[in-house]
Amino acid sequence: MVSGLEEKGEFLTNFQKRIIIARKLLFASNHKWAAKLFKNITMEIEKNEWLDLQKKHQLIMIISNSWWIYLNSLRKQESGKVKIDLIKYIDAYKRFFSFLAKLDNFYLFQNFGTALLKQFIKMEDLSHEGITLFINSFSAKLQEREEYQKLIELQILLMFLRKSVAPSEYFHLSMNVLSKTVKKLEPSKRTLFLYMILEQVCIRYQLLEDSSEFIRIINKILINRLPQELKNEFSNISRISINERSFTTILVDLEDLINYLNDVGEYSWIIIIIRNIFSKMQAFGSLAEAVTYIQKFIDFSIKRNRFEIAFEIYDFLEDIFILQSDLSYDRVLIELWVEACKNFVDMKEKRYLLQSLEKLNTHLKTPQTSADVFHYFYTSNILWQFKSMFFSLEKRDFWRMMFYRALFEEQNYKIAPKIINFLDQDFSRLLTDLTSLSNEAEMLKKQIYSFNDDEETFLLAQKSFAIKFMIIKIDSKGQISYRMISTKNQIIEGIVNNEYWNDTQILEIYNELFYESEKRKYDFTLNEFGELLFLFLPKIIRNFFKSFKIESLSLIPQVYFILDNMTIPFDLIYDNNFFLLKYSSGFKTGEITLGGITFEQYLPNEPPSELLEKKYNVLIIDTLNSTSPIKWNEKLKQKDLIYPFPTGANELNNLINFFNNRDEVDQITTLLGPNSTREKISTHLSQDFYHIIAFVGNIFYSKWSPKDSYLIANDNEIITFREINKLITQVGSKVHPFLFFNTQTFDTVGNKFKNVLRSFGEIVEIFDQNKVTGVMTRSYPLFNEETKNIISNFFLNLFSNKSQGVSILQARQQCISKRLEDLAEKGNIKIDLRSILAVSSYILFGQPWKNLKP
Repeated sequence: MVSGLEEKGEFLTNFQKRIIIARKLLFASNHKWAAKLFKNITMEIEKNEWLDLQKKHQLIMIISNSWWIYLNSLRKQESGKVKIDLIKYIDAYKRFFSFLAKLDNFYLFQNFGTALLKQFIKMEDLSHEGITLFINSFSAKLQEREEYQKLIELQILLMFLRKSVAPSEYFHLSMNVLSKTVKKLEPSKRTLFLYMILEQVCIRYQLLEDSSEFIRIINKILINRLPQELKNEFSNISRISINERSFTTILVDLEDLINYLNDVGEYSWIIIIIRNIFSKMQAFGSLAEAVTYIQKFIDFSIKRNRFEIAFEIYDFLEDIFILQSDLSYDRVLIELWVEACKNFVDMKEKRYLLQSLEKLNTHLKTPQTSADVFHYFYTSNILWQFKSMFFSLEKRDFWRMMFYRALFEEQNYKIAPKIINFLDQDFSRLLTDLTSLSNEAEMLKKQIYSFNDDEETFLLAQKSFAIKFMIIKIDSKGQISYRMISTKNQIIEGIVNNEYWNDTQILEIYNELFYESEKRKYDFTLNEFGELLFLFLPKIIRNFFKSFKIESLSLIPQVYFILDNMTIPFDLIYDNNFFLLKYSSGFKTGEITLGGITFEQYLPNEPPSELLEKKYNVLIIDTLNSTSPIKWNEKLKQKDLIYPFPTGANELNNLINFFNNRDEVDQITTLLGPNSTREKISTHLSQDFYHIIAFVGNIFYSKWSPKDSYLIANDNEIITFREINKLITQVGSKVHPFLFFNTQTFDTVGNKFKNVLRSFGEIVEIFDQNKVTGVMTRSYPLFNEETKNIISNFFLNLFSNKSQGVSILQARQQCISKRLEDLAEKGNIKIDLRSILAVSSYILFGQPWKNLKP
């Protein structure tokens, strides 16, 4: 079961508090209890089901960085020398590596281990015994993970530092692996391959300026320790000389070696050769030439599914670019990792994407110039698209993305300034003249990096595309797909590949606006929320809606949303007007049937004579629980209803009076009070006779099995939604009823829901929309004259042969029109939130183009 938003927020709040406690313990030198607390936090992260890979990785990184910050604090510069509290330093590192060793992410262990090793190498009084113990303990972990390339590298490094071989199982293993690898190569490539391995150790750890001297030293140390099968190849190493004149020829051999290693399955060695080529090209040519050259191996690796090589190249390039950077806002570094994310985003294994996202976040610093400001928010929008496939509670990512879309895509100068309040504080001084920023960005948009995957080219060329039907589907993973049919039966369909629906943040704003008026963090009006919801749509979907042409008022676009979960009413999207006042819309939760969706044609102007002949049968069921169950109220010394519905009787009478006075209704049956028993309800539902079935009362939602949510009949017997569905859709049924739930919702322990969208959406998933006309319910427990008028007008429109989507649309329009007339008489034309609550308080689950058939 998916945890609620509040539970997730509480988990992350507790996580932050415990991290602070653990850091305080570290700096108080209480390593034991800090390590124990970090261990417990890690276990909770790993066993948590709702945390996705990205979030788990991010939280683990926070723990790792806590250790790293503390360890660096133990190294202090005094009088030009580094002073270390060795007892604390060794104990902390021991516990830190114990923590890293238990993680699935070996990348962290290797990175932190290598960083520490480089610190040791720089020490003047380096202990041979100590460095041997450290490297061999590191090698043990590498052996366990079968990271033999790194193992060989460390053993060569150890030889150089000791100026001798330290016999150990790791040395013999490294020589054995090296020997087996060399045997896979043709003889002419072996010596050059070994030369590259030795030289790379020298370059990577910056041991000697002259790498040929390093190779000579290692060769001398190894001469009597080599396996027999390697002696010949090592003896030939001295014949290799790489200089500016010979490099062009050797480069051809190195490229051939790279392809050969890939072909024989020894591709992990390729990165060593690529690093060496870079070093030589930079020395004999230029940095730009070297970077351009090795970048081509990214594409080489990606095409051959050597993603680990591609990531190592990106990682290597990052180190190079950092050396050239002044540590301010660096577009080169940012765009490097944006490209990496793009290359890794479609991989089933998300490890390299997560690591690339972490790198991108690190380099996305506060911009200084207006050009950098645009680059920053442009990249933030792309970062959101990459992250949207993961669960995330990062408000910062959300607001940066929303600001970009508001200012630079939609030029919404009303919303953009309000979003600044939710950005980092530094932006309040940078974002002062939004109009100038937006105007300047028009030229920058032509220059900034792009992936050239704009899916809307075809659509925007269709200037005359007049929409008739549109389906938007959001599946359980958040992937968005669409299908549109024009009045000329042109079809546009596709999948949004670069962004997923992740509504955690927008849902928080929605809940506050409608259900938590006492706790206000956000100062948005209803219109502004609708604009935020519009901005939250992927650009291609926004452009669809902006480019649609409506041919005539008599042909209203039908928009059908198919959702995995109903969380936010899309009717509230605001694009110059609310969708609920522009489009005929309906919803479906869950999957569609194998038969797909049938678009029904309807005749909006059917002759009145034929309309009069249509007669409908109506069933109204009372489940108000107005006499039981009851509980004792000790304070008032009386019995009270457990599930009171104060306006329920009024709502019931209003419906009965309305249908009694309509000529279109042939027969109305009411099951009221003691007559509304489980047996009678079941009998009438099974008759295949009623075109409209209205329930007025209480629904009890089962979070364990939503389809087994239930009503309590007035004889205190339960009837579940599973049973209701079975009764009205039994084999041979010809009538496809319209179901209307004028209800309030409780959980099974008696707590009343404010927001019923998700719960009711899960309940009605059981109804086959091919066997019922539609299902309507309230999204808010609002009962007043306006809501009564809306439902009356809805049925009047439905009886006039208008589709159910058009019927609710026009009922809403009639309500707003009436409200404006009343306000105009009073000299006030401002619509308040309560009025919009009324027009949006009904949600249609069903295909909006469907008519009620007698």
